[in-house]
Amino acid sequence: MPSAALTWIEPGASATLIWHGAVAPRAAGGLYVVSGPVLEQPPASPYFLLAAEEEGDFAERLYRGAVGLADLRAFLARCRLARGVLLDGQYVATDAEVPVLELLDDWRGLEGPPALPYLDDINAFMPASSPLYVTLEAHAAAQREPEQFTTAWVCDECGEARDAGVFFWTAHRGPRVRVCLLIENDAGVWTCRLHPFEFAKETA
Repeated sequence: MPSAALTWIEPGASATLIWHGAVAPRAAGGLYVVSGPVLEQPPASPYFLLAAEEEGDFAERLYRGAVGLADLRAFLARCRLARGVLLDGQYVATDAEVPVLELLDDWRGLEGPPALPYLDDINAFMPASSPLYVTLEAHAAAQREPEQFTTAWVCDECGEARDAGVFFWTAHRGPRVRVCLLIENDAGVWTCRLHPFEFAKETA
């Protein structure tokens, strides 16, 4: 299984999604030509979710709410998770890579990540210093459905998920709901959180 020999990333990590064009192989990874998004500065995380630019229609379908769990898994099966560095905003040079879907499935067998309460007064979780917004409806659906991928929140001021939105893949695990993957979109820049937290299946 991928996690057995994997030492360079752990559950809870965040990765920036990069759409790429041509790839030049390197000794332990590759050199990927970036086709989007345009990043004003290198991301804080050294991890990247690499998707071929030909997969770009996935983003449009995601923003329209037309992506289900099967669609997500098919997309992830064609992507790779990598550790690397952004060079001049034009290339990602990687030194370690793994098929991301295999890794996410493998990590589901590990002990659960931290459990967070849902703060229904602000409709959000608080995994760090800033709130992670999830609507009451999305929270209730995740508690109800054994496994799903759906839109969790869209910015009211922006009005469209392509401007600002949250999407998550959730799965029941005993008395909790695990967030297997969470995507935060900020004007086309996706921060992908891998098994970041769990929450109670039943509301207290």
